[in-house]
Amino acid sequence: MNALAPRAHTPSLKSTPRGIVLGVCLVFKRKEPLRKAFEALYTTRLFRDRVSRLYSRLEERKSELKNRMTALELRGEVYLAKRYAEEIAKLESLLKNLANIQLVLEKIDTALQHAIVAREFTTLVEGLKPILRELSELPVIRSVPDMGLLLADLEESVRELAELQLSPPSFTVNQPGTSEIRGILEEAYEALRKKLEP
Repeated sequence: MNALAPRAHTPSLKSTPRGIVLGVCLVFKRKEPLRKAFEALYTTRLFRDRVSRLYSRLEERKSELKNRMTALELRGEVYLAKRYAEEIAKLESLLKNLANIQLVLEKIDTALQHAIVAREFTTLVEGLKPILRELSELPVIRSVPDMGLLLADLEESVRELAELQLSPPSFTVNQPGTSEIRGILEEAYEALRKKLEP
């Protein structure tokens, strides 16, 4: 055999059709957590807007009831005025809870943005799970159908994101941004636990 004869070219895995397909699949797999994080961010903002609209409507309702209560008090109709006062107190409690839910959703939004920039989703998922569990147990969430659906969508996005994190992450858990994400979500959880107590 002539040692100087050109060697037959053996194609590498990357240059074969199978290798190209595998490479494309890996690229899309790497992008999948990012896509799920954006889905969660979009749902969080829809959720927050829904809470904001409900808050505005209840605030208007409270104002109307206060005006009626004042009119009843001026006419000396104490019993009816007292009933209106009770309804106003219930609305004020509900408004306080909605304001705190808005605060929690704003913190989730901020944490998602940090995670998207840092590409750190493991810390995000770990912090979001207890928060979403607490939100799902709130009567106000369960009593408003579309808010319940939005929460279910957000839970699904986080669950799918968690499943994608089963493989070893490309980034270390101590990368810049991890502590910020953890701190923001811890604040959200504490706000949920403390401020929404009856």
